[in-house]
Amino acid sequence: MKAFKTIITLFILTFAISNVQAGKPTDKDGNFIGNGYPSGPHYNLNIHGKNDSFNCPDPTYYLQVDGLGDLVKECPDGYTCSLSNVEYYGNVINLPRDGSDVQIYMESGRKGPKSQPDASTLEVTDWCTKPFDDDAASFRLPANADGYAVFSRVTGRPVEDQYFEVFGRDLTVVEIDCQEGDTNCPIGGTYDLLLLGVVNEDGTFTKVGNGDGNFERVDTNDGRGGKGVKNATDITGMFEFSGQVCYVYADDPACTDNGCDAADYCCPVDESTSEFNGACLPKESDTFWNSDLQTQDCSVQDGTPEGTLWIDQTFYCHEYTDSWIFNIADFVEVLFHARNNDTYNIKLRFYPLPLQDSKTKP
Repeated sequence: MKAFKTIITLFILTFAISNVQAGKPTDKDGNFIGNGYPSGPHYNLNIHGKNDSFNCPDPTYYLQVDGLGDLVKECPDGYTCSLSNVEYYGNVINLPRDGSDVQIYMESGRKGPKSQPDASTLEVTDWCTKPFDDDAASFRLPANADGYAVFSRVTGRPVEDQYFEVFGRDLTVVEIDCQEGDTNCPIGGTYDLLLLGVVNEDGTFTKVGNGDGNFERVDTNDGRGGKGVKNATDITGMFEFSGQVCYVYADDPACTDNGCDAADYCCPVDESTSEFNGACLPKESDTFWNSDLQTQDCSVQDGTPEGTLWIDQTFYCHEYTDSWIFNIADFVEVLFHARNNDTYNIKLRFYPLPLQDSKTKP
C-alpha cells in the first residue's frame, strides 16, 4: 500500500506541471523545431471554439481508492474505487465561434489564487462562457514570485475571416492580507486596494499578434500559401501591469522588495463602523483646501456623503513597469474581454520564471 501511495503521489506531482522536452524534435543545439515555444516546465491552457449547439459538460470528480483514500482520475488495476466529492479541474475553456463578446476571469497573486492559495497547477474552475452557461469562464494559476512568460498558438483548420481577439481587461480584485493584530482591517482579513482607490484599475494593456489584439492562425510568410500554423507568439504583455499602486503599510512586500514613496491621501470612512467606504483622494487637491486655515485639511469634506468622516492616511506607492500583474497584491483577479470568430483551438502556455532550459527556435 505504501508503494501504491508513492506511485500515486509521483503521478500527481508529474501531472501538475508539464515538461515539454520529451519526444519533441530538436536541432543540434537542443532547440525545438517548428513551433516557437520555449522548452521547459509550463502549464497549459486550451481554449476551444464551439458552435451554438454545444452543451457545457458537467463537473467531474476524482475517484477514491477503496481502503486507501487516495484520489485518482482512473481506478488502477487490482483496486476498487468510489466516486468522491472532490472536483477535478481540467485545463480547457469553451467559448462560442460566432464572434460574440465573452469574458474570462483569471485569478492568482503573490500568495496564490484567493479561492485556493495552495493551488499547485493551472485549474479551470468554470470551463464555459456565455451562452453555454450563465457567466464568464474562469481559471486560476499558482503563485510564482517572478511571474510567468506566456506564449500562445492557434491551431485547427483555417477558414476565411477567422480571428480570436482579446480586446480589453479589467482588474476586479486587488487585495492585501492585513497585518497580524491590525484592528482597522475590514472583516475577512484583507483590504481591497481598488476600494481604497489607490491602484489604477487597468494599468497598461499590451495587445498582441498583429497589433489589434488578434491571435493569428496562419503564417503568411511560411512559403505554403498561408496554410502553415503560425509559430507560438510571446503574449506576456497581456498579463503585465504598468502603473502606480499605493499600499497601506510601508513594510508591504511590494515596498520592501521594490521600494515605495510616501504619499498623503484623504480617505472616507463610515462614521459608525470606522471602515473605508469609498475611494481615497490625494490630499494635495482643491477638494481638501481649507481657505480659513490656509492649509490642506481632510475634515473639510466631513459629512459628504452623509455619515462619512474624511481622515488623513499615508500610503506607500510604487510605480510598476511591465510587471507580472498578479504580483502587485496578495490576491488579484483580472477579467479579460474576448471575441472568437471561427477559431477552433487557442493554446496558451504559462512558463514559470526564470525559464528553465529556455531555448527557442530563432
